[in-house]
Amino acid sequence: MMIARTARWHDALEHALQKERDNVFQLATTGANDATPYVRSHRLRGHVIHPSLPSLPLLVTTTDIRSPKVTQIKSNPGHRIEAHFRIKVTNEQFRISGRMAIYPSSEFKDKRIEGVGEVYDALRNQGWDWEKERQEKFDSVDAGLRASLCRPAPGSVMQSYKEAEKWPVKVPKPGEEGYNAESYEEALGNFALLLIDPVEVDYTELGVTPNRRTKFVRQESGDERWKEVILVP
Repeated sequence: MMIARTARWHDALEHALQKERDNVFQLATTGANDATPYVRSHRLRGHVIHPSLPSLPLLVTTTDIRSPKVTQIKSNPGHRIEAHFRIKVTNEQFRISGRMAIYPSSEFKDKRIEGVGEVYDALRNQGWDWEKERQEKFDSVDAGLRASLCRPAPGSVMQSYKEAEKWPVKVPKPGEEGYNAESYEEALGNFALLLIDPVEVDYTELGVTPNRRTKFVRQESGDERWKEVILVP
């Protein structure tokens, strides 16, 4: 029996991020009513990999469920997005196109996008608990980010910058000094997991001469789950 292998592009991304010591990337969506592109910075908060499918990782990030990007993702056929990593220390670029799943609190169940496909099926069969994952990720972020989830919805109109002076600066988690249950639960309710299921990866190596560019296209079956196509950089 052939041993399942990891994806070469994902190995390269993890290696590059270890050297960069920064996991910020750009996430692009399109408008809910038109094709207007919107892009913002996000932080990669881990990977979910089923042991039987090591070449098909899910990339994990998070958001405020009230953010306009959620509506944009839900309105997009197939819930498609693109993530862009530019790794300065290795001079590499990764453009990852994929399908997005969204796991919010029960309060926002109408905004949930259930993950579909073999990776999610395998995780469900394993008994994977997305609510537990959401709460663990929430407790792992810093108190300042948790505090940002107690503000009015992102993109809301403000009459003055002074309004922001009333917002909490930190929301400690249970067991930490200054813990306030009401603020903690409010922030947790607005916190959502975003899961990227990659289907195509454009990987450019600018740190070598001549430069190299490879497109990885996901295959739905077979031993080789990623078809590699060499492109002009």
